[in-house]
Amino acid sequence: MNSADFLNAVDHAAGMNDRWLFLAAFCLLLLVCGLVIYWLVQQLQAVIADHKALRDEHHAALTQIIEKQNETSLKLAVCIDRNSEALKDCAFELRRFQEGAVRPVH
Repeated sequence: MNSADFLNAVDHAAGMNDRWLFLAAFCLLLLVCGLVIYWLVQQLQAVIADHKALRDEHHAALTQIIEKQNETSLKLAVCIDRNSEALKDCAFELRRFQEGAVRPVH
């Protein structure tokens, strides 16, 4: 369709009854609204896909953090256990040393 045909169609529509002009404008409005809704749906689908990818990355990062926390907790438990044993030994040695200092020498 060239510009002359388009101008003839517009001139013909202008000479028609107002009802036909309203119907043509209404159909054009429906077409534009349909295109806008289609574009919005495409944008929404892109946002949903991005959100899903970011959520998966977030879950992977949280999994790594939890694994590191579990490893650190295990190391801390081992360290506390070893420190408890060392403190028991120190308490035993301290009691032995204090008993030796309190006893009179013969």
